[in-house]
Amino acid sequence: MIKSRIYFYIRMELLSPISIGSGDDFITDHDCLKNSKGEPFIPGTSFAGVFSHYLNNEQREIYTPMLKNDYKQSPYYISDAKIYFDNSEEKVHTNIRDGVKLDKYKTAEKGAKFDFEVVETGTKFDFRIEVIVRDNDEISKMKEIVDIILNGLNKGEILLGFKSKRGYGKVKILETKIKEFEKGQIEELLQFNKYDINNYSNYQISNIESQNRFDYIKVDLKQLGGISIRKYSAKAGNVDFEHVTSNGKPVIPGTSWNGLIRRQLLEYLNSDLLSKSGVILSDWFGKEKNGEQEASASNIIIEESKIDNSKKIDLTRNKIDRFSGGAANKALFSETAYFNGTTSLGIKVKKHIKQDEDNSKIIGLIALVIKDIDNGLVALGGQTSIGRGLFKVENVTINGQDMDLNDAINNILGGVTGE
Repeated sequence: MIKSRIYFYIRMELLSPISIGSGDDFITDHDCLKNSKGEPFIPGTSFAGVFSHYLNNEQREIYTPMLKNDYKQSPYYISDAKIYFDNSEEKVHTNIRDGVKLDKYKTAEKGAKFDFEVVETGTKFDFRIEVIVRDNDEISKMKEIVDIILNGLNKGEILLGFKSKRGYGKVKILETKIKEFEKGQIEELLQFNKYDINNYSNYQISNIESQNRFDYIKVDLKQLGGISIRKYSAKAGNVDFEHVTSNGKPVIPGTSWNGLIRRQLLEYLNSDLLSKSGVILSDWFGKEKNGEQEASASNIIIEESKIDNSKKIDLTRNKIDRFSGGAANKALFSETAYFNGTTSLGIKVKKHIKQDEDNSKIIGLIALVIKDIDNGLVALGGQTSIGRGLFKVENVTINGQDMDLNDAINNILGGVTGE
């Protein structure tokens, strides 16, 4: 018997772009899901799946209870998330991101170029959670599940949509409202307009401890020159290509960081020194389906980095003929690049993927890559032959504490050499 209904109204803002695929490829290889007005939205099914995955077994029994080894209907109803505009003049900001798979020589693999549509950082969405409380349910525990979920969203532990392990789909909660009805309040319930945020009261989310499933490495970086992760233009009057931006601000996509880190780790693990370290790269970075080999998700999340305090410079260059040393015919091109800014690289490493191992080995390997970045041994993005994509490491922390790279590196080197 239902004894009460609880309605939550949540307004959130994108901290990184999001892409929820529609299955269509009219605009890109992966178009965003849109409603009849042409506005992107996030379906409730996308929320329901990631929420269930985030909860532990005890919490999931409340969220999706089982009856005689079979699931029964969840008492949590989650709506689609629709875009919220602060004013009538505001428009939906979408963009197109390019993706390409590179080989070890940083050359595009054949047939590995693709593009996808994203909703830009800063876009706001509204969605609702309705909770049905029955006679045997504890209201406090039912509310706690919502608090856990909203904390997970707010702390970046729950990510939404396509390529969420590579920096997409991160949000923050702006407002949470609540409206509760007891069993006898039938008239009030019938008159209640659940689609209007003004019909709700303020709700303070309980600050529940993180599920603590990740070690979080944060690397503060200073650009040594410019960076070129290209976004091409087909519009007359625009530069031929520019560094990728999100809502007008220069960024480094998590996919770009992932390519650099994974490629460098592979070099180490194929070396004589570390080939017997016991670290299997696909355990951490996932693998694609190949024949009978099943696909697996990445256990490492690499966030998108925003570049701050940079200088935007428009450049026009000639391609040089390598044989004559003169300008190549019809090879004048223009670009927009960003120089001498600061940024932060965020890496989340999932804990306990193997019961008998901690994360010290993979963290040691990541520390080696951070050292390589700091020493200028690896560069990010394109045009690295003319000095682009170099950084100086200014500070490194793990779980909020200063991280000693040498100590972390010794965890992997010492285990291999027996020191």
